[in-house]
Amino acid sequence: MTERAAIRSSFSRAATRYAAAAGLQRVVCDRLLELLPDRSAGLVLDLGCGTGFASTGLHARFPQATHCAVDFSLGMLRAHERGSGVTRVCADAHRLPLASASADIVFSSLMLQWCDLPVALAECRRVLRDGGHMCFSTVLLGTLAEIDDAFAGLDAHRHTVSFPAPGALAAALAGSGFTADLMRSEMHVEYFADARALLQSNRDIGASRVPDGARRALLGRAALRQVCDRLEARREALGLPLTYQLAWVVARASSGDRS
Repeated sequence: MTERAAIRSSFSRAATRYAAAAGLQRVVCDRLLELLPDRSAGLVLDLGCGTGFASTGLHARFPQATHCAVDFSLGMLRAHERGSGVTRVCADAHRLPLASASADIVFSSLMLQWCDLPVALAECRRVLRDGGHMCFSTVLLGTLAEIDDAFAGLDAHRHTVSFPAPGALAAALAGSGFTADLMRSEMHVEYFADARALLQSNRDIGASRVPDGARRALLGRAALRQVCDRLEARREALGLPLTYQLAWVVARASSGDRS
């Protein structure tokens, strides 16, 4: 199984419990909906739509548009809260089955961290018309730092996705033919009752699969105990912290820069 297929499978397995577990994802999505540009749109693409958190808001903002909800997880698409007039498409953001210059808005909340960022941005630029908007949220370097620290030195594998620094995100946008109209970042900390609940939180939203360099076998009992002890050592009054460095971006497809 390829890494992309393994990530797809992980999200499909989590689809039935995703909506109940993804509190932060809903908040981030709602913030992104508030930042949508004031413009008309013919085709609106909800890329990485998941179970459909954005559908109602996108329809309210662009009632006359054609709406297309895309996810590469069949499980997520089956659980999608489809409204009238939404076409659901199973596809990878690295290779979208859409004509070039066919979309006016690409909306994507907390999905791009699972992609090769330049590849996905270039594909979004391809399907956008000149002057179209790419509106997305993602996570940056420093996200899940507590998990990285807890696993440090226990093996040679990665246990979280490699997240971009703000400068790398800005460079990827410019290199893909976008002009950033707005970029906002914010740190958010979630708290958990214990280490196992913290680790389970990623599994419940399907985010436990790490591409390229991930451990294939289960962690031994002694090593897992050490991970839990390290997380426990960070306990605060509200519980065990888990940090997210969040970014919201509204970018415009520059004229003449389509790949």
